[in-house]
Amino acid sequence: MKVQEKFVEGRTKSLYPTDQNDHLLMEFSDTLPFETGKKSTIKGKGIINSEISSFLFGYLQSYNVPTHFIKRIDDKSSLVKKLSMIPLQMLIWNTATGSLSKRLGIADGTILETPVLEYYLKDAKLKNPMINDYHAYALGLCDRNDMSAVVRIGTKVNAVLKSFFQRKNLALVNFTLEFGKSGHQVMLGDEISPDTFNVWGINKDGKFDKKTFHLSAETAKQLYPKLQEIILK
Repeated sequence: MKVQEKFVEGRTKSLYPTDQNDHLLMEFSDTLPFETGKKSTIKGKGIINSEISSFLFGYLQSYNVPTHFIKRIDDKSSLVKKLSMIPLQMLIWNTATGSLSKRLGIADGTILETPVLEYYLKDAKLKNPMINDYHAYALGLCDRNDMSAVVRIGTKVNAVLKSFFQRKNLALVNFTLEFGKSGHQVMLGDEISPDTFNVWGINKDGKFDKKTFHLSAETAKQLYPKLQEIILK
């Protein structure tokens, strides 16, 4: 396989075309995901995210979740299917915290009776506004069949990962997903890593330990390796 010149560079990863038109090389960087006006990096973070994301995509595929992941190439890179991305991001909440608590007046740490699915338009110039499915149809982002597939896949991913993390004594509080199409098939794209999910520890009494896995610029250096050890053991 021959890798060509980089054609997409995001904040935390880059994509490279290959000599196979339907395959891309996804390379993770050491850059932190925080929008602070300048790039902050942690040595080895790209390797950790690549390993975690590859593992979780493989785990989801064992439950017949369609994803773009093909195989891991090296420490920081994976081979993935080239998708026509749907320009929206799904945010799934299992526990009320942060902005959801503030917007809806729900006490922080409240376990939701049913997961809450939110959608955000991927447009940095518009600051990624929240939208609903009717906005998606009106803007031509996807059709009803595509949205049904997005909801079905996202809901299944949530169920599988909630159970996985629970066995690790972690609560999957919220996380983001992105989707694309290969031909007519909608599948999970992007990554699943500490950059895209929020977990809390569960102590011996079954209560949340919110601070243990709170991702911030100050805690990141310790958090990434800790999650790597817990998830992959």
